[in-house]
Amino acid sequence: MIRNTDQRSRDYSEIMEKFRPGHADITYWQKYGIRDYRGGGRSSARETAARVAAGGVAREALKALVPELEIKGCMVQMGPEKINRQNWDWNQIDQNPFWTPDGEAAKSWATKLDRLRKSGNSVGAVVEVVARGVPAGLGAPVYGKLDTDLATAMMSINAVKGVEIGEGMAAAELTGEDNADEITMGPDGPVYSSNHAGGILGGISTGQDVVCRFAVKPTSSILKPRKTITKAGEETEIITKGRHDPCVGIRAVPVGEAMMACVLLDHLLLHRGQIGENQGEIG
Repeated sequence: MIRNTDQRSRDYSEIMEKFRPGHADITYWQKYGIRDYRGGGRSSARETAARVAAGGVAREALKALVPELEIKGCMVQMGPEKINRQNWDWNQIDQNPFWTPDGEAAKSWATKLDRLRKSGNSVGAVVEVVARGVPAGLGAPVYGKLDTDLATAMMSINAVKGVEIGEGMAAAELTGEDNADEITMGPDGPVYSSNHAGGILGGISTGQDVVCRFAVKPTSSILKPRKTITKAGEETEIITKGRHDPCVGIRAVPVGEAMMACVLLDHLLLHRGQIGENQGEIG
């Protein structure tokens, strides 16, 4: 149990009868006939605290089963501004509040986010989660694909509106020649020239880094007046007061890491139970 000792329900009293645009208030009411106007109830990002706790347990289990496996998440885009991947430095992630590997981007984002916060607005973001040391062979070719389960897990995080593996949407811009990750034989097994596939082929891990990105929409609760309706169907305007993140993507980084850990542990245990040591050898 995680007690929310810092709640301020009074901040929401003015919107008791109003639906918040971009929020799940209206769909919850249409489906269940109830809603928690004091922050969204089960559709609130408060729910992700339990995911992070589960991810912590999953990480400990993974550490015992695959000690070399490492999971790291970071923010790679805020609004239209992407990081410069030439500046990528994993050590930078703990040095700035954006969990970004690009220190220069962090400085630029800080200025822009402060301006947005003061204006009562918000902005979206893209989070990237990378798992290194993932064994080859996790996942199944049809109904238990590793990328399918990763996409499901990431899309289930509050405010996520898009998920991609490897090149993702950008793969549509490539030719087959460019997209194919060429394979050579190394001293310890297959070596890939690139990782456009994001470490997964045919729903099964290749042994490369598993790379997953997800897009987080701008925070729906903003201080800008927006048109909406009440439960009675009357048209009105709404301003959502209270404490709201101008970029919820920042808080989504550890949640994405947790979901990656949970999915990988699931697939590791499934693989062990279904296949065991009976894997195809190369070389």
